[in-house]
Amino acid sequence: MKEVFILGINGSPFKDGKCSLFLKKFLKNAEKYGAKSEFLNLSDKKILPCLGCYSKNPKNCTYPCWQKDDMLSLYPLIEKADALIFGTPVYWFNMSGLMKNFIDRLTCMDVNNNLLEGKVGVFIAVSKENEGGRLNASLALASALSHFGLLIPPYGILFYPGQEKIKNKKKITWKNWFQEELNLISKNLIKLCQFLKKENFSW
Repeated sequence: MKEVFILGINGSPFKDGKCSLFLKKFLKNAEKYGAKSEFLNLSDKKILPCLGCYSKNPKNCTYPCWQKDDMLSLYPLIEKADALIFGTPVYWFNMSGLMKNFIDRLTCMDVNNNLLEGKVGVFIAVSKENEGGRLNASLALASALSHFGLLIPPYGILFYPGQEKIKNKKKITWKNWFQEELNLISKNLIKLCQFLKKENFSW
């Protein structure tokens, strides 16, 4: 079976925060099932804002992007990946600026031969509070990358804290479904990627 390569992308400015923690846990789980992985801190890279070349004239949106920054070294890594795991903190009910900037700069991969199409995407949004911004951020990521052609598997849209309140007669307990689904998808993601590679699947 062909080897699966997973790229974890940390959109937090903190390299040792919860976002980084869960991304690394995801990758470590996947490696137990035979995948190879790499971890990327966007805060380590100089990534200039997208200038909207496609909106002015689609022919101006070249691949790789004509801007000379660290995205030029990241494009080959993204092309190589079978699955992309996006992790972001929640900033004002959405993804971080670091992550949004990175997503915008993937436009040239989409409009030039759909280079992201057929890859698998998983999305993790992390917040300190149990509030609605977590869902907004993870769905914003998923909707953008779905339009780029990424396949989103079941349980592929995650947000932390993900807790369920369980009421019993005598006490109230909390079930952490986030951790359970993180473990589940990191395992089943490998099977999905292997299937897609074996079948040489395309849309």
